[in-house]
Amino acid sequence: MALSWPIALTEFFDTLPIQQVTCHLGRSVTASQTGGGDLISHQVGERLWQGQIILGKDYHRQFAAIEARIALLEESGASLLVYDTRMAGPRGDPSGALLGTSVVRIDTLDANNRDLTLKDLPAGYVISQGDLLGFSYGSNPVRYAFHRVVTGAIAGSGGITAKIEVIPWIRQGAATGTVVTLVKPVCKAKIMVAEYGNSTATVSTGGTLNWMQTLR
Repeated sequence: MALSWPIALTEFFDTLPIQQVTCHLGRSVTASQTGGGDLISHQVGERLWQGQIILGKDYHRQFAAIEARIALLEESGASLLVYDTRMAGPRGDPSGALLGTSVVRIDTLDANNRDLTLKDLPAGYVISQGDLLGFSYGSNPVRYAFHRVVTGAIAGSGGITAKIEVIPWIRQGAATGTVVTLVKPVCKAKIMVAEYGNSTATVSTGGTLNWMQTLR
């Protein structure tokens, strides 16, 4: 049966023998200089996440299955879900054990599009600078917000945090009450460049995937 976009983590990303990974927010600015020496920055588009996945060594029969999915993801319109394997959970709760079965939601959204508060957290739960969070919004297509925490907060006795600043800024369509993922938050992405690596008769190694976030 044909796979649907974006390809779920279990259908591709979680099957990869990842050796190295990068994940960072790209810039989308140009700069100009005035006659008086002022440097002015101009935003020219959305800031999108991007990264690189370097694959380790495995038997080629395993790589063959991966290569089939890579080839599919090189098709126009194809997309996948990725996450930062270095930060699968918050700094203070890497495995999500403290979070348990709590279903975290957006409590408030600030008009500055930079701050939000969260609710339904365990009392005393810590959201730290550098943590990642995600949520989905919109329809046709569903969009995947992926944010890094700039200023953290601690949940009070009622499970609600103070304001948390995130980057990139919160896009139109986000809504209060939306479920927020703190453990393995995902980013919807496209494969930009795929290098299939090298193989011997039985072993393959060194494949590289460059990916970039897509908002559609």
